[in-house]
Amino acid sequence: MESPELPLTSASRHFEFGLEALPSLAELEREWRRLETAGNPSFFTSWHWIGTLLSASPPASWPKLLRGSANGETVSLALLGANETRRRRGLVRSRGLYLNETGDPHFDSLTIEHNGILAAAEWELGVWDELIGWFAGLCDEADELHVGGSQRRLSEAALGKWGLGCQEISLPSYSIDLCRLEASDGEIYPVLSANARQQLRGALRYFERFGALRLAEATTATEALAFFDGMKELHCASWGRRDRPHSFSGGFFEPFHRLLIGRSFAEGGTQLLKACAGDRVIGYLYNFRLGNRVYAYQSGFDDADRRERPGIVTHFLAIRHAFRSGALVYDFMAGRNRLKESFATRCEPMLWQTVQQPRLAFRLEDFARQFKRALTMRPARGA
Repeated sequence: MESPELPLTSASRHFEFGLEALPSLAELEREWRRLETAGNPSFFTSWHWIGTLLSASPPASWPKLLRGSANGETVSLALLGANETRRRRGLVRSRGLYLNETGDPHFDSLTIEHNGILAAAEWELGVWDELIGWFAGLCDEADELHVGGSQRRLSEAALGKWGLGCQEISLPSYSIDLCRLEASDGEIYPVLSANARQQLRGALRYFERFGALRLAEATTATEALAFFDGMKELHCASWGRRDRPHSFSGGFFEPFHRLLIGRSFAEGGTQLLKACAGDRVIGYLYNFRLGNRVYAYQSGFDDADRRERPGIVTHFLAIRHAFRSGALVYDFMAGRNRLKESFATRCEPMLWQTVQQPRLAFRLEDFARQFKRALTMRPARGA
């Protein structure tokens, strides 16, 4: 009697990466969406974001497709851009690869977060060590692998196995576990400190003087783009008053997001919200949504008077709205500010990691970096 054939597991199947030119976008979309159903993509690794990046950028700047296969079956997909850069006054040359980015700063100024490799669920962990081993094999072809905006720290054991270095920049990433708001029906008060509750109640009372507080969600793509225009106006004015560059400063941000809204709004991928106090518009939020997660991506607030706190009130209304629409996580994403710190129930590192081949130039650069850091930490004479 023949023994039954056992199912192949990720540990028993032969895996390999291959780098190839992109197929037609229609063909790639079919493959990408099919794999999304087998894995757990973030919004930034879904076709909403990836397809828009490719549609909005010129073909000459397109990345290549990194395909992971197990026994001939595609089990992972990612984009891999390339660019050669020089730094340290031209002394350090690097042929870089960029995960799910183009390698061109003009297009990559969008700042991807929750980055990763789209993979079938059983491969979501193992595919990262495979990536490190594959990159190590490119010793004569590439110098650095950039994995930007990821919450997955690359394995030190895997890096050490292949003799690779890794530079890392970490930013705090804040989110709210909306399950903790069940008893309050989405009101955020239970997770706030006493001081934060007092500030929120004060801000609510202040804006209620202008009329009832309400939150409107755009219901059509046309209305969503109108809200986007309103957000842009408030956003640019707010950052301009602080004499700081804003998201709309670059030439790619606005056309990309207008295209993203047009492509994904009908599927619920993008969400535009407007907060009002009576007839006064106090803020707009431009969010993404995939599954049970809302990503608070961009905003614009009527904050000309610094004594007012329109951001607190707008997010208060949006968090309650997210809870009541069935979301489980309200994600403020990376970057530190007082509002995120006050409202969040979770803080995790968002990592920008650069894997490096064992090059003398990189070792010298790292030594110089550490030496400079030591000098800045050195106490002043007589302290």
